[in-house]
Amino acid sequence: MQGPQRRKAGIVVAVIGGIALSACGDSTVPGDGTGDAGRVRIEGRGQVVSSPRTVDCFEACTMTLAAGDRLLAVAARDWRFERWDGDCAGQTGDECVLPAGGPVEVVAHFAPAPQDLSAAQWRKGDLHQHSDHSSDGSLGRQLGDDQAPGNMPLADIIAQAEAAGLDFLPITDHRTHDQHYDPQWESSGLLLIAGEEANGSPHATVHGAVDMVDQNARIDGEPDSRVVQESIWLAHSQGAAWVTAHPDDGSVDDDGVPNARADALGVDLVEMWNRASYIEGEIDYVENRWNAGFRFGIAGASDNHFKEFWLLGGGTGRPATEVLTPALTDRALVDALRAGRTGVYAGDVLSPRLRIDADFDGDGVYEVRAGDEVFVPAGTPGTLRVRVEQGLGNRVLVYAAPGRNAGALAEVVGSSVIGFEDIVLDIVAGDTPTWYRAEMRSLGLADPSSLLFGTVLGPYDLGNLFQQLLAQVRAMTSGIFVSTGPVEPQGAFLPPPDSGVDDGAEYALGAPGEFAGFADAAYDAASGRLHVVGEVHDAASTRIEYTVREADGRWRAPLRLDDSGSARFPRVAVAGDRVVVVWQDERAGQIPRRPAILSRSSDEGGAQFGAAVVVQAPDGRAMHPDVVLASDGTAHVVWQQIAAGEPFDVFHATIGSDGSVSAADNLSREGKVVAAASGLDARSARYPASVRPAIAIGGDDVPVIAWQDNRFDVDPLWTGQTGSGEGTDPDDWQIAVRSPGQAIEFLGAADAADRHVDVLVDSDGRTHLVWTAKPLQAAGANLSLQAAVRASGAAAFAAPQPVGAYAASSARSPRLGLDADGHAQLAWFDSRSADWRWRVMTAVFDNGAWDAPRLHAGRGVSSWPVPAGPFVAFATTRHAQRLQRDRTQQVYVIDGRSPVAMRAARVPTAKGQGLLPPLADADCASRGAH
Repeated sequence: MQGPQRRKAGIVVAVIGGIALSACGDSTVPGDGTGDAGRVRIEGRGQVVSSPRTVDCFEACTMTLAAGDRLLAVAARDWRFERWDGDCAGQTGDECVLPAGGPVEVVAHFAPAPQDLSAAQWRKGDLHQHSDHSSDGSLGRQLGDDQAPGNMPLADIIAQAEAAGLDFLPITDHRTHDQHYDPQWESSGLLLIAGEEANGSPHATVHGAVDMVDQNARIDGEPDSRVVQESIWLAHSQGAAWVTAHPDDGSVDDDGVPNARADALGVDLVEMWNRASYIEGEIDYVENRWNAGFRFGIAGASDNHFKEFWLLGGGTGRPATEVLTPALTDRALVDALRAGRTGVYAGDVLSPRLRIDADFDGDGVYEVRAGDEVFVPAGTPGTLRVRVEQGLGNRVLVYAAPGRNAGALAEVVGSSVIGFEDIVLDIVAGDTPTWYRAEMRSLGLADPSSLLFGTVLGPYDLGNLFQQLLAQVRAMTSGIFVSTGPVEPQGAFLPPPDSGVDDGAEYALGAPGEFAGFADAAYDAASGRLHVVGEVHDAASTRIEYTVREADGRWRAPLRLDDSGSARFPRVAVAGDRVVVVWQDERAGQIPRRPAILSRSSDEGGAQFGAAVVVQAPDGRAMHPDVVLASDGTAHVVWQQIAAGEPFDVFHATIGSDGSVSAADNLSREGKVVAAASGLDARSARYPASVRPAIAIGGDDVPVIAWQDNRFDVDPLWTGQTGSGEGTDPDDWQIAVRSPGQAIEFLGAADAADRHVDVLVDSDGRTHLVWTAKPLQAAGANLSLQAAVRASGAAAFAAPQPVGAYAASSARSPRLGLDADGHAQLAWFDSRSADWRWRVMTAVFDNGAWDAPRLHAGRGVSSWPVPAGPFVAFATTRHAQRLQRDRTQQVYVIDGRSPVAMRAARVPTAKGQGLLPPLADADCASRGAH
C-alpha cells in the first residue's frame, strides 16, 4: 500500500500514559497578600509551583509573589527542566529565588528527555495463573466442589514457570492477596510481582498492587460500571495495572454486545487471548472498545488452574505476554503494562512472534511502539512496520480500524525459519481516530493442549470449528493509536464529571504524568514544621522523596533519600529537630525478592540526613516498616518479615541517636501453630501471617504495636482443607496489639476480615485503634471502619465501635494522628461521593467519642490520607487531564485551618451520596482545625 510522499516534520507526539497538560489548575492557599501579581509561563511540559504555595501552573498563570519567594520547576514524565528566563534568568537548578522590585515575569523551559529506545527489551511472562490459594486452584478442587485435596502449590508453579523460560510471573489467585504471605512465594530464576484476580464481575487481573483490591458492593440505581470504575481507581491509587480478564465472560451480554461494565475508564490491558475462553469473542470485544475511543493494550493468559495440562504442552506461559520494558524490575514491568507496551504469542521457544511500531517524522527511527498514542495533523504520512519472527508458513494479518469486519489492510505468509522479516506499510493519518494491530494465524492443526483444553472443553463456537483448528491464533500485537488529539471514549455508562471544588490543598511531591503516593507525614508543634515523605515512580524505578513545610508556609525543595531505585513505603517520625525516615529497599536486586528495612536520620530538622542505616536485612523479606520517636530520640521501628519455612511475623528494633541498631524482637510468634504441607494436599500447610504493623508511643515512652493476624482462621491463607471450604472468602483476620514484654490482645469479629489497622496514643494517654472490617465475602462487599479505645491505665480496650458508618460506601486505609488541639484525628478515603470518586474523609475524637465525619470535596480521585497536626497529606489525581490514560497522581497537603479547606469539608447527607452545600465562613471558623 503506497501513501503520499513523506515529509520530515517535528509534529509527532507519542503520548505514553496519556500526559495531556492544560492551563493552570487549583488556586491554593495564598501567601500574606502583600506580594505582587507575578506572571509565569511554561514552555514545554511541566509544572511550576511557588513557595509559599499559591497556584499550580501548567501553561501560563498569575501568582501572588514577593521578593525571596521561590519557584520550583517540576518536569513532566519524559521531559526535563532546561532553564529559567525572565526575572529568573541565570539561576541554575530547578529552584528560582525571586528578586526584589516590581511585577515578576518568569519563563520556565522544559525540553523532551532523550529516550533510549534501544535499551528496552521484550520480557515474557504469564499474567493469569492460579494456585491452590484460589478456591478452584486445581482440578480436583473444581471437580470436588472445592473440597478435594489441592495439588497446585506455589513452588511447583514457580518451578514450571522457570522451566518455561519466563522472565516474570504474578500469581493471580481469586480475590485474595494471601498467596504473597506464603513462604513458597520465592524464586531465584524469575521476577515475582504481586498479582490478583479481583472482582466478582467482570474479573480483572491486577498487577503491582500492595493489597487485595476489594470490589465494592453494587449500589441500587447505579450502573454496573460504577463498581468496576471504583476498582480501577483503587488499583491505580497503588500504581498498579488493571487488566480486564476474559472479557467474553462478564463484559458482554449473551449477544456478545459490550454491557455497562465495559464503559469503565482506565483499563490498562484487556485479555485478547485467554486460553480457557473464546478468543474470537475477545478479539471482537477489543476492536469494539478501541472503535469506541477506549485506549489500552492487550494481554495473553493461560488462566491455568490444572497441573494435569502441563504434560500436554499447556499451562503456565501458554500463551505468554511479552512486555517491552527498559529493565527487569517490578516497577518497569508494571509501568510498561499500563502503557500497553505488550504483545502475545503461543509461548513455546519456537513459536512465532510479532512486533509493531511506526515512524511519523520520516527519520527512519520507529519511535512509536505498541500501545502508544500518536497525535498528528490529518494528512500526516507515516510508516507502519510489523516485524515477523520465526513466521514460516503462518499468515500475518494487519488490521486497521474498524477491524476484521472491514478486511485486512495487508496479508502476508511468513517465510522466515529463524530471524525476522519486516512488513512495511505507508500509512496516512486521517481526520478521525484510527488504530493498527497485527495477528498471526497457523495453517496447521492446533497444538495438543489447545485441542483438549481449548477446543473440546473450551466455550468455542462449533460453527467456527474449522477456523479454530486450521486458523489458530499464534501471536498478536497491541494497537498503535493515531489521531489529531486525545480521544474521549464514548459510552452510556461513563463516570460522571468531577464535582470536586477548590479545597486549598498545596502541592508536596510528584510530577505530571507520573505516580506519587503512599505518603506519610509528621508534625512538630513546637516548630510548626510539617515533614512529608512519599513514594515516587518513574518508568523503571521507585524512590523516596522528603519535603518540609515551614511554619510560615514556605516549602523546601524535595530531597531524595534512597540510592537504589527500589525503595518503597516510607514512614517518618519527628521530635523537634530530630527526624527519622524508614522504608523498605531492594538494593541487591529483585531476583530473588529480598527487601530490607533502611533508615536515615537528621538532627537538623531535615536540612541534612546521615547515611542510610540497615535496620534489618534478612535472608527473606522485611517489609512495610513504621516508626515512632521516644522522648530521648530513640527510634522504635516495626516491620513484617518472612523467611524460608517461616510465617510472616512482626518484628521490633530500636535505633539509637548514635545510629546503633538493637537486635530485633519477634512480637507475634508466641501462640502460633506452624506446619508444612503434607505431600497429599497443598492446602494443609499452616503459616499464620502477622502483617501490616503500626506503632505509636505515649508520654511514658512505652511503644504500642498493632497488626493484622489470621492465626484464628481455620485454614490461614487458604480457602478450605480436604473435606471443607467453598469459594475464595477472606480469612478471619483479627487485630492484634501489644507492647514489648506484654501479652498480645486480640480484637475484631469472627465473622469479618479485620485489617489495615493503625494505632495512636493521644495527649490524654488514651490508646486508639482503628481498622477496616469486611464481611467474609469474596467480592461485592463494602469495608467499614471500627475503632476501639483504651483509657490511660486501663487493662484492656473497650468494645469496638463503628466510625463514619454508611452501608452504601466503602472505607479504606484509615490513619490516625493528633490534630492541632491534641485530639485524635482519623483520616481515610471513601467511596460515598456522588461522582464515584474516592475522596478523603476525616473525623475527630472529642468528648469521648468520634464526631460526625467530613468529606473533603477536592477535585480528582483522592486516596491514602494521613493526618498530622492541622494538616492532612494525601494522594490525588486532580491534575490528570484524561481519565483513561493519564497516570498523574501527586501528593498534596490540606491545611485544615484555612477557610478554603474548611469550606471544602462537607458533611455527607443522610443518603451519603450527594453533598451538602459548602459551609459558611462562620461555620468554618467555629469548627477550627476540626
